[in-house]
Amino acid sequence: MFRWRDCTEGHIILGLLLSLISWICLILTTFSTPYIHAIDFLHIPSSAISYGSFGYCSPTSCIGPQVGYARGGDITGWLTKTLILFALASTFMILAWITLVLSLLKVGKFMWNPVYFRTTALLGSLMAILAEAFALVLFVNAKRKHNDNGIQAKYGAALWLGLVGAITAFSSAAIGGPAYQGNYMYRADRRQAYNV
Repeated sequence: MFRWRDCTEGHIILGLLLSLISWICLILTTFSTPYIHAIDFLHIPSSAISYGSFGYCSPTSCIGPQVGYARGGDITGWLTKTLILFALASTFMILAWITLVLSLLKVGKFMWNPVYFRTTALLGSLMAILAEAFALVLFVNAKRKHNDNGIQAKYGAALWLGLVGAITAFSSAAIGGPAYQGNYMYRADRRQAYNV
């Protein structure tokens, strides 16, 4: 049975919106260059090279899609392998959104339990934060190395989309989703309130 009254609660609406926004930002970051050429982490205007999650593109060709790539001394191979965490984070965020919709539809006996949404949203936000931290380390150092060599490099949209995706994923896990109910809490004595 659909629970319309529960849909109008603020934390449900915030959970739906924030997890959906997070998923969109993280999926766009995942499918950056070489899939979507307009979205990249780092762009070098002089040579028209752009770096993405699963490869990089030059004016003549694209390297990838592959998990992990290296280019000279500026892009570290093992750090680019950690960008797969964006794909895992987007998977967990869409699962969080699906569990929240299923809890509103009251599918199954225990679907209103907030543990399903919170667990998937927390895993998604943890992976998004880790992926963004690795991306910042990788591409800030790469930009610094390029600038030290006299080559101008610019940050792309994927770096900022990943940051917005990580922030909204954490916000979704922190303030969104079904409210905790007292009947899911353990109490030694039923006469005692569970939050005292």
